[in-house]
Amino acid sequence: MAAFIDKYTRQVRHNAPVDYAGLTFYPLTVDKYELYAKAKQAFELMQSSLKVPKLARLPWCACLWALDEQCLEQTGKPGCFLTDVLCVLVEVLRLEPFSDAANGGQTSYPIFPAFKDGELTGIAIGRSFLDRILLDMRQMNDIRQIIAAQNGYEIPDESWNPDLVRAAQYNAQGKNAGIKFDLETLVYSVALHWNCKAEEVWDWPIRKFQQAQGAIDRSLNYQIYTLASATGLVKFDKGNPYPTWKFDKHSDMPAGFRTIAEIEETTHGMIQGA
Repeated sequence: MAAFIDKYTRQVRHNAPVDYAGLTFYPLTVDKYELYAKAKQAFELMQSSLKVPKLARLPWCACLWALDEQCLEQTGKPGCFLTDVLCVLVEVLRLEPFSDAANGGQTSYPIFPAFKDGELTGIAIGRSFLDRILLDMRQMNDIRQIIAAQNGYEIPDESWNPDLVRAAQYNAQGKNAGIKFDLETLVYSVALHWNCKAEEVWDWPIRKFQQAQGAIDRSLNYQIYTLASATGLVKFDKGNPYPTWKFDKHSDMPAGFRTIAEIEETTHGMIQGA
């Protein structure tokens, strides 16, 4: 049975907008990378790793709201899981701000959570009740997949063993130890290898930016590891980790998710630790 997102393969591959539920979703560009990175913990949340079982059974969007509410109860400060997702929606839907008379003329965006009997039922898009589009929990799950596919978020398989995921994330984190991340530096590095101007890279879709980094890494690592193996001075127990410059080596589990420890800092102990 084909996955829901498969029907949009061509649009995703070409970094084109996707039409769904009467709305058009555009890929984020590199100049919105900070927003993309901030919302990563929400889009890549593995609900089965949550300490509270009932949260793991909630629809994704309702789970984000519940996490934010628990954060408010425990710390006195509202959480930002759902807010970060709404901020991404503002960008990918290219929503325009308007002067909201109901809020004293403050500038607002036509997007807000919808509730019934105190429970989150969906996300409303529109300036008024009459012209709004109400996205229910099932549609928000679909939208999560669309935005993830367009922008390179990796949605975890909830059937994975949380301990194995945690171990994979820990190993991935170790590989980046001592690295100082700087977006502008990364943009210039990609531009150099791609033989283009940095100004152009800022306008790239984030997915293209990530794919370019992957292609550069594969090419360089293939050359380095193949040369090291050819000298006979280096041996790899499980074979060359970069056997070709064309493709990544098969892995049973992606290791790029935000670490459990990092997410737990913002959820204040609601996610299981190591």
